[in-house]
Amino acid sequence: MPAVRRFWRTKRRLLAALCVLSTIIALCSLFPRMADIIGLTSRTTVEWRRMTAPQCKFVCSRSVDGVCVPLDLAIFVYKKDVPTKNMTFDLQNFNPVVSIPRKNNDTGKIGVLEVEQCSLEEHFPGVELIPRQGSCAVVGNGGILNNSSCGDFIDSHDFVIRANMAELKRFEVDVGRKTNLTVFNMQLLNQYSQAIFYSLFPWQRSVRDRFFDHIRSLNKSIIWYPKLLFRNRKMEKAGRQYHTIIETLRKFDYSDIRFAFSWKSISIERAYRLSKYGTLGFDSFAAARTFCSNITLFGFYPFYKDLEGRDVKYHYYDATTYNFGGEKENHDFHVEYRMLQDLEKQGQLKLVVRDCKPRNQTLLEKKFHRSLHLT
Repeated sequence: MPAVRRFWRTKRRLLAALCVLSTIIALCSLFPRMADIIGLTSRTTVEWRRMTAPQCKFVCSRSVDGVCVPLDLAIFVYKKDVPTKNMTFDLQNFNPVVSIPRKNNDTGKIGVLEVEQCSLEEHFPGVELIPRQGSCAVVGNGGILNNSSCGDFIDSHDFVIRANMAELKRFEVDVGRKTNLTVFNMQLLNQYSQAIFYSLFPWQRSVRDRFFDHIRSLNKSIIWYPKLLFRNRKMEKAGRQYHTIIETLRKFDYSDIRFAFSWKSISIERAYRLSKYGTLGFDSFAAARTFCSNITLFGFYPFYKDLEGRDVKYHYYDATTYNFGGEKENHDFHVEYRMLQDLEKQGQLKLVVRDCKPRNQTLLEKKFHRSLHLT
């Protein structure tokens, strides 16, 4: 009996060993085929993407004089009749499918023909583009504007773009009153949304009051946040904060204010070969080039002395200091300024860095404006 048991035990072990061996052989023979299948699938996927990926480089609007702008720099302005609940920025990073059927000679299948333009009305409902403008003033917040008397010149432009809700009261003679588009950064978005939502502490109420005070002065202006708001089918934190601001302003019946966002987070670093992040002012200029025929820049001057040797503040409206040449800073103002100078030499813009009127002729005018604010 023990001999019989040993025989059957040995037989089972041999059969198990044969099964393992045959499995290994089968897998070894299968791997090359799997590699071929994977390679074929990968190639097919790449080819399919190449065939079907819409290369919509420009978005064009039939209702706005047929204006076409690069999709990467497109500013989408919500229409007035869009409900607040629908302002979710879900069109951000949305790739419209613009296709023309064609037959692939290799596979015989129908693919699409890549196109350069897509229709705003067809693919981006509920938003508008900024109409084409003859002359635009892009107003930075540099201290070079102090005592410049450029206010009238700025206001004479068809379209005025300003940044970060910079204070206008008391500075009208130098910076003007007119605003058509206001762009603001993440820092201000955080401050305003928190102040509106909470308003528990005095500093929050101060920020909130300052925000509403500035909004009252805008009058039919567009507010634009140019960075990421929507991704992976949901609003980002910035999107929720921006939505809070929109909801609050509409609740308090600021019906003349329009709200805008970018098709994608504005990123001009590669296009302009910047080694650091582009400033908000440079972002605004890059976007303005898509709809402005003539651009004049004010307040772009990254130096501590003006051309006459007089001291220049960082901001025209406060005493904030900044190290323009700091290696640890996020922006390279000097590189951007040299680029703007080069573009001015090419006739693509005008860069104002001097007073618009002689200073001794405007002293009485400034005293008059200050007296109005004190009364």
